[in-house]
Amino acid sequence: MTLLMIVGMILSFIGVGLILGIVFYYTFLPINDPLRIFLDTSYIGLTYLLYVIIIGAAISGAGLLVYIRAVRTGITIPAREYSYPTQASVIRRPALRKEAPKLAVEEASRSTKSKGGNIVEEIEKEIEHIIEAGEKPVEEKVLEMKSPVEKPTIEIISRASDMVCPHCGKLNPIGSTKCESCRKQMFIPEAPSRSCPVCNAPLVLSQRISGDLFVCGICFSEIRIPPQMQEILNIK
Repeated sequence: MTLLMIVGMILSFIGVGLILGIVFYYTFLPINDPLRIFLDTSYIGLTYLLYVIIIGAAISGAGLLVYIRAVRTGITIPAREYSYPTQASVIRRPALRKEAPKLAVEEASRSTKSKGGNIVEEIEKEIEHIIEAGEKPVEEKVLEMKSPVEKPTIEIISRASDMVCPHCGKLNPIGSTKCESCRKQMFIPEAPSRSCPVCNAPLVLSQRISGDLFVCGICFSEIRIPPQMQEILNIK
């Protein structure tokens, strides 16, 4: 509590005390008492008793204004601190398996056209060479050299520390399935590939910020959803 708040409270108490004291004292004064006669005297249409009450009300009102001003200027609400990871974690989805092109068949067809009748001899020599050298067939080499095609990944830009119930607005810990306040189910679960990587809420509840940047509708984590996944999920 600041000094200005204390001053405002003291002024308010003085004003209220003045009003209650003079009214109390006036009530128990005898009718012929000089002070009562003075307080009953009129001046510009009002008795002196009313002037004392007005002065007390003014002092109390001034103290209240001072207190309210001190409260508004003296209290600061600290911003809520969130701990963000130093490096955004990326969830990798299983890579799509794609059949390797049969290069061996194409090479055999080319060699057939170029070498004509020596095809059988060339093939036998190639087989013997592979067996002697202990090398793998050409198709296996191609499959090993072929790099897998990765699925588009969801990137976490900022990770929230709690979830907001869509029914009552109560904060709940990450991973909650039912609200601690209203006991209603937070959301209907979806497959992991269609869910927020932070709170597992469906990605269809996300709101677009700009481009491929979205905010989860339950935990309000910022995530980046690639355009390919946006088309799959039908996110607008």
